[in-house]
Amino acid sequence: MARTGCSGGQVCESVRDGKPACFAPVVVQGTVADIASGALLNGARVVALDANRAPLSTVAVTAGTGTSAGAYDLEVRATRDATGKPVQAFMTLRADGQGYQTFPGGVRTALPTDLASATLDDATQTWRITGLTTPLTTLKLVPLASGGTALVHGSVARPPSGEGALVVAEPAPGGAGAQTGLTGIADEDGNYAIFNLASGTQYVVSAYTKGANYAPVTTVALAAGDNAVAALVLGGGSTASFDGGLIFNNGATSPVSVTLAVESTYVQSLDRGESPPGLTVTSGASGYSFMGVPDGKYRVLAAFDVDGDVRNISGTGNTTSPLVTIEGGAVVGGASSAPSFKIIPAVNLLTIGGASVSATPAVVTVATPVFTWQKGSADSSAATYRVEVFDSLGNEVWSHDIAAASSNSIQYPGQQALVAGMYYQLRILAFKEEPVPPEFTQLSQTEDLLGVFTYQP
Repeated sequence: MARTGCSGGQVCESVRDGKPACFAPVVVQGTVADIASGALLNGARVVALDANRAPLSTVAVTAGTGTSAGAYDLEVRATRDATGKPVQAFMTLRADGQGYQTFPGGVRTALPTDLASATLDDATQTWRITGLTTPLTTLKLVPLASGGTALVHGSVARPPSGEGALVVAEPAPGGAGAQTGLTGIADEDGNYAIFNLASGTQYVVSAYTKGANYAPVTTVALAAGDNAVAALVLGGGSTASFDGGLIFNNGATSPVSVTLAVESTYVQSLDRGESPPGLTVTSGASGYSFMGVPDGKYRVLAAFDVDGDVRNISGTGNTTSPLVTIEGGAVVGGASSAPSFKIIPAVNLLTIGGASVSATPAVVTVATPVFTWQKGSADSSAATYRVEVFDSLGNEVWSHDIAAASSNSIQYPGQQALVAGMYYQLRILAFKEEPVPPEFTQLSQTEDLLGVFTYQP
C-alpha cells in the first residue's frame, strides 16, 4: 500500500478493522557501533524487517542526512488502531557495514521489538522507539578478521508478493558451495547493498523471495574498493512446491519452524544460513509444506526456534539437513518431497555464568563462566557430554568432553580468553559412548538460541 497522499508530515497507514488513514509516522531511532571498541560507525545500512523478514522501511545510513555520528532514523510502516496508535506487531533490525559481519549473523539473532511500544512525541509529532525505551535499537557489529573491500549495490524489482527479497552474491559461476555467499536485503524501495566482496573475483548476484524468480547478474572482476551496480529484474518461469516429513521422537512435540536457507549462506558449524522473505513455515503434526520456492539451492533447517526441541543429528537415518535444488520450478530429481527430519527434545541447558538461559542472550561478567545442564528424556542414556563454545563467526573456541551425570556443570577454563563485548554460543552434545569413538551415537544437543551469551566484564 502506498503511504503517500497525506499532509502535515503524516503517512497513510493500514487500520486494524478499518480503512487506511493518515497518522503521525513511526520512527525507530538508534545507533550502530563496533562491538569491541564501542566506536560509532558511519556508513552502516539499517533496515527494519517484519516477522517474515520482509522490509518495513527503506534503508537508513548511519550519519546520513539529519543524523549524528553512528546514528540512524528509520520510518517504519505500522498498522494502527482507530486512534492512530501502532497495534502489536513485531519487527527486527538488520545492519550491514564495510569490514563487519552482518547483524543478525553467526550466533547472533535479532530480538523482536513490539511496534505497539512506540510513544507519541508531541514535539515532533511522531511515534518513536528509541534507545531510551529499548536497548534493541543500539546495534553492535562484529569486525571481520578478513574480507574484501569491494561492494555491489542496486535495485530489485518489486515481487508480486510485495515481501522484498534477499540478495546473495556468490563467486562466479555460482553455486560455489556453503559459506561462500554474501548478502544484502532489499528495502521497501528495492534498494540493496552487499559489502566485503573480494577483489579479483566475479560475482553472480541473485535475488530470492517467495513466489518469484529473478534474472541473476554476473559482475566483472571487482577491484579493491569497487562499488559495482547490479539491477535485478523479475525472471520468467514458475516456482516450486514441495513437502517434507517430521518424525517426533522421545516426547518431542509439534509445531516447529522449518526454514529454507540459501545454500551458499549456510554455515555448517552453526547449522544456520540466511532465509529469503516468506520461506519459513510452521509445521503440522507430521510434516511441513513450502510453496512459491524460486530456483536455487537450499538447506532445509528445522527446529529453529526456542521450543524445547532440536533436529536429531545423530547421523542415522533422517538426521541430516537436506539440500534441495529447484530448477525450472521443480525439485531436481523429480521428487515432490524432501527427506524427513527427526525431531527430539533438546539437552536441558540451565544456566550460563549463573544466569538462567532464555531467548535473550545471557550476559557473562567473569572470564571463566560456569555452564550447568541436566539430563532429559532424549539424553537419559548419555555417557558423555561434549561442551563446545563458538565465537560469533562460527569458529570453535573450546571443546571438552566430560562424563555424564544427572546434573552437570563445567567451568570455561579461559585458555582462549573471551573478548569483551563479543558474542559466543555454547553448545552441549550428548553421546551414548564414553569415551566418544570416531563412530559415535549422538543422542541430542542444546538449543542454539539458548546457548548464546555475551562477555561484559
